Amino acid sequence: MKTFTRIAAVVMIIAVLASLMVACGKPKNNINPELVGTWKQTDPDEGNWIWTFNNDGTCKLESESGDFSSAGTYLIEDKDVGKIKIKLDKWDKEKLFTYVATEKALQLQNFDVSYYCQKQ
Repeated sequence: MKTFTRIAAVVMIIAVLASLMVACGKPKNNINPELVGTWKQTDPDEGNWIWTFNNDGTCKLESESGDFSSAGTYLIEDKDVGKIKIKLDKWDKEKLFTYVATEKALQLQNFDVSYYCQKQ
């Protein structure tokens, strides 16, 4: 009987540890409903760009001319401060931006660039 009790205790410990590991998996993406949608970035030097942010944490950046397209993911780091991480398949690495999204406008900014977009 002691052996059965020990085995049951070990199985329960493994089950608890496994559930804790699952809970620590992918970070929760606090989707901002004002960010979700399609945005047009107008740039007289670089051309026009279309940003798309979806409810499931996926995103896409493409040129309006159609000669560039890159899909990826985004993660809202801090909704209150407006921090977002964007990783596109054609970028070398993930980039951290601050953002401001309203019903009609979106601004993404980091140390290198600022993107100003209008809701489509």
